[in-house]
Amino acid sequence: MKKVVDGLNNVVKYILYLLLTILIIAVFAQVVFRFVLEQPLAWTEELARYCLVWITFLGAAYAMSKKAHIGLEFFKDRLPKLGRDFLTILSALVSIAFFVILLVQGYELVNRSMAQLSPVLRLPMGVVYAVMPISAILLIINTISITIHGVKGGAQR
Repeated sequence: MKKVVDGLNNVVKYILYLLLTILIIAVFAQVVFRFVLEQPLAWTEELARYCLVWITFLGAAYAMSKKAHIGLEFFKDRLPKLGRDFLTILSALVSIAFFVILLVQGYELVNRSMAQLSPVLRLPMGVVYAVMPISAILLIINTISITIHGVKGGAQR
C-alpha cells in the first residue's frame, strides 16, 4: 500500500511543479504585457488565480504526505506509547471527518457549477472547483497512510 500511496504523491508532486510553472509564466507574461508593452492580457490573471487555487489544495494533500503540516507535539510526546497512539488515531479520525465533508460538499459544488463558465477563459467553473474533492480524497488517503505508519512504527514527526 505504501508504494501505491508514494507513487500517487509523486504524481501530485509533478502536477504541482507543472501548475507552478504555468503560474510563473502567466504572471510574468502579465507583467511584461501590462508594463512593458502596455497591452494587458485578460486571461493571464484568471489562469494564475485558478492555478493558485489548485496549487493550494493539492499542496495541502502533498504536505500531508510529507507530514509538513503544523502540529502540536509537546503534550503528545510526553505520553506513553498507548496514549500517543490514541491521540494519533483520534486526530486522524477528526481530520478524516473534515475531509469527508470537504469531499461531499466539493462534489456538490462541482456538480452545481459545471454550467457556469469563467469570465475570460470560458472554463466550466466545476473544473476549477474539482480540486476540492480531488484533494479531499488525497488528504484522506495520506492521513490514513501516515496514521497507520505512525502507529505501527511508532514514528515521531
